[in-house]
Amino acid sequence: MALTPTQRRNQRTIIIIVLICIVPFGAAWYFARHPHLVTGELGNVGHLVSPAVPLSYGELLGAPITSQESMEQLKGRWIVLSVADGPCVEPCRQNLYKTRQMRLMLNKEIPRVRRLLLLTDPGAAGPLADWLKQDEFLAMAGLAPSLREKLEKAAGGSLQPGQILLLDPLGNLMMYYDADFDPYGVLKDLKHLLRASQIG
Repeated sequence: MALTPTQRRNQRTIIIIVLICIVPFGAAWYFARHPHLVTGELGNVGHLVSPAVPLSYGELLGAPITSQESMEQLKGRWIVLSVADGPCVEPCRQNLYKTRQMRLMLNKEIPRVRRLLLLTDPGAAGPLADWLKQDEFLAMAGLAPSLREKLEKAAGGSLQPGQILLLDPLGNLMMYYDADFDPYGVLKDLKHLLRASQIG
């Protein structure tokens, strides 16, 4: 039986009323599940170390490989830290490249961020001589066993090849990133931290 024009109008009115009631709840549920669509931020890409692990500059820079000047430039700045367990081959060199490009993309905030490579074998620095000619802001130091233990504990129990760690300007180890980290994600985290921080 066909609906009369009046019945069709009534049917449309009922549908519209139902949609008016349902759509706001549906939208509220969706945005509650995806808050970054409202804030414009996805949150931290890395793993937060809680509580942060305080490290002294004596621990970090106690066995310098690059110049003392490069060591001094690390103090009071955000530090992107890499660890090479033996010779710096892939993915260590890939990390150095990604973190260098990431730092360059900070533009005016570049002076606030430095990079440090810790080597379990200081003799492994020799093959990196050519790299350092093109990467003058990379600092290198030896990794003491006591410091390695702290880093491993903070990074989920072990240091994986290709991981990076982030220290704030007070020397607190506060975040780490998995070996397959997205440099653009790390860059986003860094920019957020630099905007929020009044130090470093």
